[in-house]
Amino acid sequence: MLKKLFILVLLISSVGVFGQGKFIAKNAFISFYSSTPMEDILGESNEVVTILDAEKGEIIFQAIMTTFHFKRALMEEHFNENYMESSKFPKTKFKGTIEGFNKEMLKGPVANIKITGVLNVHGVDKTITVPGTLGLVDGKLVGTSKFKVTPEDFGIVIPSVVREKIGKEMEITVKTDYLPFGQ
Repeated sequence: MLKKLFILVLLISSVGVFGQGKFIAKNAFISFYSSTPMEDILGESNEVVTILDAEKGEIIFQAIMTTFHFKRALMEEHFNENYMESSKFPKTKFKGTIEGFNKEMLKGPVANIKITGVLNVHGVDKTITVPGTLGLVDGKLVGTSKFKVTPEDFGIVIPSVVREKIGKEMEITVKTDYLPFGQ
């Protein structure tokens, strides 16, 4: 718990001084999914921190790699030790901007958006543009995204012995309910 609080304080301090117009989610959901004829792999975390700057349309996400959980403990162990090297690269981060952003996007029904930014995974930065949605659902500001990444783009080596068990692309799903900062 103390580690999570420390990470949250670091994330907040990296964004700058917060005032009105900032939204936060401390328990956003991110999953990645890979499917092959041999095996499906699903890792999920509900411990992702994200901040949305409603003045600039900037979004920041940060996930601690060891918060991703799998159906089988061995998958989780391989994920952290062999592929993600979580002790060396403990976090994944994304910082991007909503294309064509205006504040009205935060007050209306869910609408399609595009977000362009830098995704850092395994110590490698890659500029990506991803589709998403943003808007009000039952009075809450909700954001989602679904996109694909390739492990090799981030320097993640998949040994040939298990290559057939892991899809060439990982489907990433993001879901978050934002609250005004300070609540």
